[in-house]
Amino acid sequence: MTKIIEPSNQSSIFRRPSSETGIWSWITTVDHKRIGIMYGYAAFFFLLIGGLEALVLRIQLSQPDNNFLTAAEYNAMFTMHGTTMIFLAAMPMIAGFANWIVPLQIGAPDLALPRLNALAFWLNPAAALLIFTGIFSGQGADTGWTGYAPYVVSNTAHSGATMWVAGQILLVASSTVAGVNFMTTFCTMRAPGMGWMQMPLFSWSMLIATLMLFISIPAFGIGLIQVLLDRTIGTVFYEVAGGGDPLLWSHLFWYFGHPEVYVVIVPAFGVISEVLATSARRSIFGYRSMVYAMAGIGIVAFIVYGHHMFTSGMSPSLRFVTMLTTMLVAVPTGIKIFNWLKTMHGGSLVYRTHTLWALGFLVTFTLGGISGMFFPSIAMDTHLHETYFVVAHFHYVLVGGTVFGFFSAIYYWYPKMTGRMLDERLGTLHFLTAVSYTHLTLPTNREV
Repeated sequence: MTKIIEPSNQSSIFRRPSSETGIWSWITTVDHKRIGIMYGYAAFFFLLIGGLEALVLRIQLSQPDNNFLTAAEYNAMFTMHGTTMIFLAAMPMIAGFANWIVPLQIGAPDLALPRLNALAFWLNPAAALLIFTGIFSGQGADTGWTGYAPYVVSNTAHSGATMWVAGQILLVASSTVAGVNFMTTFCTMRAPGMGWMQMPLFSWSMLIATLMLFISIPAFGIGLIQVLLDRTIGTVFYEVAGGGDPLLWSHLFWYFGHPEVYVVIVPAFGVISEVLATSARRSIFGYRSMVYAMAGIGIVAFIVYGHHMFTSGMSPSLRFVTMLTTMLVAVPTGIKIFNWLKTMHGGSLVYRTHTLWALGFLVTFTLGGISGMFFPSIAMDTHLHETYFVVAHFHYVLVGGTVFGFFSAIYYWYPKMTGRMLDERLGTLHFLTAVSYTHLTLPTNREV
């Protein structure tokens, strides 16, 4: 699978001091490269777990009246799949590459707060233990990954929902700590003479994603704490009978949840910009417009979350404004697509494995984006809400965007991170298999 690069004067980033050996050195490390590697291993582990959960769901859906899972088991598996893929696979994968690459790109020796960096990572496995509590005893969280109230605070929800909420509070803490660290690093540790408009686009994408997460995640954390209090000490934030409002959870969740989609997509935009510029052997076309487009997405994402609430009794005038602003997201997204195309058009494209994944990203993500433009239409959204069309769109964007983007990153930066080259033939086979089965599987969601 791999062959070893043996340069005559190997860079010091590949040499490890003899004292840095053994499992304890990994547990106690504060080195940004090692923490990035641990993030990567954790992300791949949970990507496997989330994939197995998806297979279990597909087995249940493979034929009518299937008794492979009970209704409660299906709901628990559905909850775990969404939570695992978003919070335990996608976000750690992004954090892993950010830890490794950002300090190198901006000329920093490490992140600004190395111990907080280690804390942010170790909160993840602790959170995973809580999130999966009860799944093997049949009492795992069964609320759906969105955890809609009032069911999430009701007595009929599985007892594992309490631990699921507690685990996500730890993930909120992890993301907050990591956000503080990255923002401090960007603001104080850029190399002398590196202005904001000299930063590589991947670093820009991480800066924008970090800002989005930093602004949105407090709302999610507040909602989770309220749910935990409702479930443990009897508060009534979401209990109608006690004067609570279940829609409050929907607002808090989607104020975080919709920007969160872009939090995991925008870093992939940065990866694709780096890969296509290198593969085309030229600078990215429209560097400033790419930065402004990513920043525009970050701003608009906070305005348009209301389209998740179209069927909740929103006033017609507010629905109309939300419809227009949601359609506006297509503008900065289209700018990036055309900039990437112009970059390839003006260059001499070299087809390596990372290039193939980038091209697969362009096709698949664009299809997912086009399918998403049905939802801003109020009339269409009313009929498509909570249907498998939404599932297909969501997976086209996240698989075709985040997963394809970061597979491209793996093939692109693997030699930098390990000193080894991946086999191009196996990489091409990997790409062809993945992209073929993605496009064979996802459209069937619309027909279930």
